Amino acid sequence: MLSLTELGKRLVEARKQKNLTLDELQAMTKIQKRYLQAIEDGNLDILPGKFYARAFIKQYAEAVGLDPERLFDEYASEIPKTETEPTEVPNSLSRRQRKKSTVSSQTSNLLASILPKLLIALLVICVVVFLWLFFQDKQGSENAENVKTEEPPVESQQDENITIINPSEENIPEETDEEEAEETMDNEEEQSQNETVPEEPIQQLVQIEQKNGSSPLTVYELTGAEEFLVEITAAPNGRSYVGIENGLGKSFYAGEVKNGEKLSYDFTAEQEIMLNVGRTLDVSIKINGQDFAYPFTPNEKVHQKIKIKFIKESQQ
Repeated sequence: MLSLTELGKRLVEARKQKNLTLDELQAMTKIQKRYLQAIEDGNLDILPGKFYARAFIKQYAEAVGLDPERLFDEYASEIPKTETEPTEVPNSLSRRQRKKSTVSSQTSNLLASILPKLLIALLVICVVVFLWLFFQDKQGSENAENVKTEEPPVESQQDENITIINPSEENIPEETDEEEAEETMDNEEEQSQNETVPEEPIQQLVQIEQKNGSSPLTVYELTGAEEFLVEITAAPNGRSYVGIENGLGKSFYAGEVKNGEKLSYDFTAEQEIMLNVGRTLDVSIKINGQDFAYPFTPNEKVHQKIKIKFIKESQQ
């Protein structure tokens, strides 16, 4: 059986093949130089704990081009094993998952329920306006008749002949205001019926691929959004390694978050982001302000990798 000293020698050989010094490796991995030296010397007792011993060895191996999973298999009896801490999963997590699953159906149902109500309201308004105009017209006609009966006939005398002028024979201008109002209301009603309510884009995070294992990888596709904002927060009394890089291998963060620390990034310009969370029990993630639910429960899989492919709404 190989020893940790031989594991250290193997890591040192791989580092030297890459022409890397411990200082350069520290800059790449964000792991303190004394911890890197302890890993090479096989002195794992000075590391913060068993979990970080595995995480630091894994990150060291990745940095020098070795397969960490293979190393863990070869040195399984020597490398410390992490103990799963029982943690109660918040009930709110399941409620959020159910809420996300019903967002799309609720939006479509909302549009379907609003449109008939708008049409009914417009119809009621038209009926009320029509009745009001009808009674106004009727009242105006009655007032005109009363005026006609009250006016005395006008007499004019010419050459001893009397001519009676009846006001009813005079030209009375036609009343067109009511007709114009009715026509305007009809046009407004027709225009409102022809208008359609534009549908707003709905953000969706869809799982498209998953690979199981001790460090499972789950791939998602983010659509229906114009921005890609990621927020990572450590639990108040928790700590975890977090690695963030894009599809081209550019690293945005590789280190530890602890005691409520928060990382915020705007990845709108990126097409792909990989999140490597060493201890999901102590880290929560938000995507564009919405809580992200890990594909595996943290009690089941402590170490998880999440890849998110971003497709802008304007590019669809």
